[in-house]
Amino acid sequence: MNTAVLIDGAFLRKKFHAAYKKDITAENINKFANSLLTHFNLPLNELHRIYYYDCSPCTAKSSLPVTNRAFLFEKTPQFSYGKQLLSDIKKLNFFAVREGTLQFSGWKLKKTAYNKQPLTDDDFEPELHQKGVDIKIGLDLAWISFNHIAERVIFVTGDSDFIPAIKTARRNGIFIYLATLNHMVRPELPDNCDLSLSDSIKIFNCI
Repeated sequence: MNTAVLIDGAFLRKKFHAAYKKDITAENINKFANSLLTHFNLPLNELHRIYYYDCSPCTAKSSLPVTNRAFLFEKTPQFSYGKQLLSDIKKLNFFAVREGTLQFSGWKLKKTAYNKQPLTDDDFEPELHQKGVDIKIGLDLAWISFNHIAERVIFVTGDSDFIPAIKTARRNGIFIYLATLNHMVRPELPDNCDLSLSDSIKIFNCI
């Protein structure tokens, strides 16, 4: 029985940063994905492929909210990190990267600056939204199940919006293993999976 691993990249990066106060690397992700198989007691030699879903860095051009000076996302450390991370993941064995786009929709005031006057550019942060990632995850989950690509799927996410896709996969005979990394999720999400590892943030200890 082959196993496919589907990783919601933005979710994993956020949970890793919350746990360790640093950015995740491609090697961290590789070790994490393989540790999932061990924690679910699944054979390592039956791994089909690891699908990693994330957005390529934002390339928008804007101006800062207070000084109105030109702002280029391509000049930020976050842009360089994001580009390098995706490039490194693509080089990993048995990994496939599915990319969406990151859309800039303006500047929002940081919570720490709600009562501050006067405001500076540093009191604002870009408002970014993922586009195209969730649909790629849902389509791949359906594709895997309808074409019998794998018999088991380990799904790393905390998003209950994937419940319909999970239900479809299970109706097609796929066993769904859920890893939520201690994230507070709606009970319907684990209820619609075959096995849920809610305390799977412990897997980070293997990285």
